[in-house]
Amino acid sequence: MNKTEILSITDMSLPELEALCTSMGEPTYRAKQILSWVYDKGATTFGQMTNLPKNFQKQLADQCQVFQTKVDTITQTENDTEKFLVHLHDENVIECVLLREGKRITACVSTQVGCAMACQFCASGLLGLERNLTAGEIVEEALHVKNHLLPDEHLTNIVFMGIGEPLANYDNVVKAIRIMNAEWGLGIGARHITISTVGIIDGIRRLAHEGLQVNPAISLHAPNDIIRSQIIPSNKKIGIKNILAAAREYFEVTGRDISFEYILIDGLNASKQNAESLSMLLKGIQCNINILPVNPVEEFDWRPPSQETIEIFRRTLEKHGLVVTLRKKKGSPINAACGQLRLQRHKFLWKN
Repeated sequence: MNKTEILSITDMSLPELEALCTSMGEPTYRAKQILSWVYDKGATTFGQMTNLPKNFQKQLADQCQVFQTKVDTITQTENDTEKFLVHLHDENVIECVLLREGKRITACVSTQVGCAMACQFCASGLLGLERNLTAGEIVEEALHVKNHLLPDEHLTNIVFMGIGEPLANYDNVVKAIRIMNAEWGLGIGARHITISTVGIIDGIRRLAHEGLQVNPAISLHAPNDIIRSQIIPSNKKIGIKNILAAAREYFEVTGRDISFEYILIDGLNASKQNAESLSMLLKGIQCNINILPVNPVEEFDWRPPSQETIEIFRRTLEKHGLVVTLRKKKGSPINAACGQLRLQRHKFLWKN
């Protein structure tokens, strides 16, 4: 059995692990014991699971692994943001980020190795798409963050805003969410889980009917298709009209407000006129808007607007009754904008 065929505990739901225990001649309650060690106590090997019979520990170790990924490096910035570069079994690397804001402690996780969306402000897509992450690989990002926390800290939120388009890896992402949400898993409330998407229409509609009260965050970034297609090339096949229709459907089915993400780029989408157009576009939609100055990336020419321009943009939206949050820039001192640390690693390997 090669490494890619070894079963990983983090890829399994409770029923799947119960079936595995039964196949090894053990009672089903062993599954919850194993999961408690992994998700509650931070165990990384079967040998640490002291309430399991020794022969069962050996059986598990022969057929399974607790973790399939490992942390390569952790980089910290002055605002308690920490970025994890995580090694996968196939020598690929991904990123996840620990964000602290008072008692709110968030893990920002990736869902793919690379990205096919090629958004023109994001380093994630510069190397293209390698593959989807498994559910377990996604879950382990959150576990790495959780296991790194101080004794008095607790993981409270998950955001799917790292490398990759979550809804392009739909099945693995939904399975990871169910594991993160489960009482036997990470126990994170669904309303504390946010999924960011560039607007995969079928994915948004499917997610609305999953019975999960997760928060969708749609990367809008423009008040019209002409500007949005410059920023997000995939918009040419999607279109803002279709995205907003899917957003309305999500709200109607789930009752959950929609968040729209809006990166402010100087000279492109950040003028007062852009804000007026955006206000008219979103009129009547139960939503909130998160605005954020673009993080400069060496490979792109776009820069953030002035603080005055940002304030005018925000005030214009609020004048029209929209709920606006100006998100703080965290992580740019450690290349924590999406994909930048992974990109730097690839540049280093290429040069050497």
